[in-house]
Amino acid sequence: MLPRLITTLGSTLGLVAALAIAPAPKAAADAGDFIGGAIVGGLVGAAIQKNVQTQKQQQQRQQVTRTYRPRIAVTEQGMQTQTALNYFGYNAGRVDGQVGPGTRAAIERYQATMGYPIDGRAFQPYQYDFLMQAYYWAINGGQAQAQLVGQPLLMAYRTQVQNGTLPVPGQAGAGTNLAALQNGQAGLGQAGTASLVESARGSVSLTNRCSAVMQQTTANGGFTTINTMADPEVAMSEQFCLARNAAVTRGESLLANIQGLSRPQVAQQCAEFGGLFTAEIDAVSLRPQTDVTAQANGAALATGISPADLVATSRVCLGVAYGEDDMRTAIASALVLSVMGEPAYGELIGHHLREGFGTTVRRDLAMQWYNASLSAIEAGAEPVFMPEQTDRPQLLRAAATFIETGERPARAAGFTLPWLNSD
Repeated sequence: MLPRLITTLGSTLGLVAALAIAPAPKAAADAGDFIGGAIVGGLVGAAIQKNVQTQKQQQQRQQVTRTYRPRIAVTEQGMQTQTALNYFGYNAGRVDGQVGPGTRAAIERYQATMGYPIDGRAFQPYQYDFLMQAYYWAINGGQAQAQLVGQPLLMAYRTQVQNGTLPVPGQAGAGTNLAALQNGQAGLGQAGTASLVESARGSVSLTNRCSAVMQQTTANGGFTTINTMADPEVAMSEQFCLARNAAVTRGESLLANIQGLSRPQVAQQCAEFGGLFTAEIDAVSLRPQTDVTAQANGAALATGISPADLVATSRVCLGVAYGEDDMRTAIASALVLSVMGEPAYGELIGHHLREGFGTTVRRDLAMQWYNASLSAIEAGAEPVFMPEQTDRPQLLRAAATFIETGERPARAAGFTLPWLNSD
């Protein structure tokens, strides 16, 4: 019998009764709350609590006079930019989503390396896109193939883009000339470009799949928008991989709060956590979205774990599972989040059903999850992936409609970087 993975913090009887008759409200648990609440198994819980106590003792001993300044807005794109800049050695400092002087200085160092105009307050979309595409390529197999780190890795990526040659996923050291594939091999992507996405569909690894998607995105000249959408499958695959990568980044941030445990130990406990929802994972490809949601809600309540702990644990395990290519734990984590007051995570279930990672391909059921997730956002639920990209829900809706009905989307405004004006 699996041990209970999460220690319940206080009585949940009253909340269980309320949840049994009404949809779950959003359980407040984020990166800042994680170390004070979520406990992934006994070992992780002990490590977190010890870390919390140490921090409190240090805070009590320190008497510091501080001058407070207005808080810089925290954005998801800011966190992604800081993560990518740090990865390539530009030292943007702590990944907190606040685009302040340190981040802007790192942007300027990146701009200087790339030969872009140097102005940390004018981080143009094409500069951001290239940085993020390079980062996604690197963490999805590019670094392992290139055997480089930091800025040399970024330069290797740029060289491959300029030469029109990128490595084929799963074939270390091998390459393919994208221009040579435009004659119909492996299918066609947007703008007549050979589809590396299609060539990776048979892979059991989402990491390899997303490596192919990012290569396809580079070959197509950037991410799909509503205005440029020629293939809705490409658009959906891009958004799946962006969401997957965002979950990995967030999971890494939360893991930084856990001391005294190795990543394999956390991954093992997350796998056990996912095992609590085996029946619900299996039901995803067999039953309608509404039935699975009700079943998952009941299973979550039956654990006796507080909603806040379930949410925080699921966020950690979602990122860890995607990093480990543990698709069933990823599905379980997304399910729990979607029924614990964050229905936008249902998008991930749709992606898994559409592409068959961790479950059987059921495109009809995938559309139900997409619709439920997007309808919740349209009704006011918080977007959880790239919230500053305000047209993302419209892009997903348009792509889903295009796939289901063949109806092309209407043109809309392009992508912007609103966080540049955060201070």
